[in-house]
Amino acid sequence: MAVFSDVQFTAEVSVDALTDSIAKLMLSKPKGIMILCSAQAASWGHDFNQYIDGLEIPIFGGVFPGLIIDSRFEPSGILVAGFVNNIKVSVIENVSTSSPFSLNLIPIPSSVNSIMVLTDALSRQIDAYLQYVLRFVPERCSVFGGGAGTLDFTPQPCLFSGAGMHQDAMILVEMPTRWDLAVGHGWEIMAGPYLANSTDDNCILELNFEPAARLYERVVQGHSKFLFDEHDFFDIAKTFPFGLARLDDSVLIRDPLKVEGTGLICAGDVPENTMLYIMCGDADKLIMAATGAVRKAISTFSDKHQVSDCFLFDCVSRQLFLQDDFAKELDLIDAEIAQPYRTVGALVLGEIELDQSGILSLHNKTAVAALAQAQTQVAR
Repeated sequence: MAVFSDVQFTAEVSVDALTDSIAKLMLSKPKGIMILCSAQAASWGHDFNQYIDGLEIPIFGGVFPGLIIDSRFEPSGILVAGFVNNIKVSVIENVSTSSPFSLNLIPIPSSVNSIMVLTDALSRQIDAYLQYVLRFVPERCSVFGGGAGTLDFTPQPCLFSGAGMHQDAMILVEMPTRWDLAVGHGWEIMAGPYLANSTDDNCILELNFEPAARLYERVVQGHSKFLFDEHDFFDIAKTFPFGLARLDDSVLIRDPLKVEGTGLICAGDVPENTMLYIMCGDADKLIMAATGAVRKAISTFSDKHQVSDCFLFDCVSRQLFLQDDFAKELDLIDAEIAQPYRTVGALVLGEIELDQSGILSLHNKTAVAALAQAQTQVAR
């Protein structure tokens, strides 16, 4: 059984275009609506709030650097998807300024099999909130999602709910559907490790007791042909992320987004006194890691199941790094999805995944695919 009642895409980004798309979507009688939009939607404000006042079903979504529909990457547009089953949408406000322990959360019912999390990528304390929310998640529940925002990294409203547009917020979407998760990045160690001896949530202040920006720029320039004086910081940094060493010998990728003073702002927290590597990538290995993870997840399905619809949250800096090769990654992932099912998603600023060992992580430069299971049709 499909998860999506219908999917609509339009290249025009306006509240009027959104109205038309949702009117078409409503013919499929959805019980909830996801709205994914490109950067222009960040300025909708009052017009959007007025429009959604008239909707009587749950909605959620966000503003992202790009959209994914089947095997296509769309740098601009509106993508709306209707849900066949009921969903519940909750909004957590003031993520950067309030303690997660001030939340009045209640345990999520065991009938909830998955939770999508969308967050303002520029918020502080994202990891702290994720770990707190995890306390209320039932066993065997899949959790996945991504960070919303735009590539100019300007704080602004970037999330949608039935209450309007939100900034510095986190959205939780409870679903009865069970999604199997596939995660892969393919980045390799170039230099390090370096001790992150001084950090402040998502800002690395010092590496090896040296201003973080100074060490990072020196090492990258020493291993490449790039000069930071001649390029915007992120134009170079997208190719050389950090790898945060974990106890299982894996690395959690952290994207350095911009320089602030002599520190580096990352998409996700960096705990103090952790060891960081500077990573590099090869296009073929990145594509193989993402598509291989999807193929491996599908191979674990029983004979009675096939893949139904797919959510794909792929890091925007993977697309910026892969450029034309990004189409190959989308083609190979979507090829695993049997017709008439759909792949929908977005380029995100941080990817969220609850792994099989129970660790809820905010990744960077990673592809996270959520795969719904459908019953295999038995031939008569």
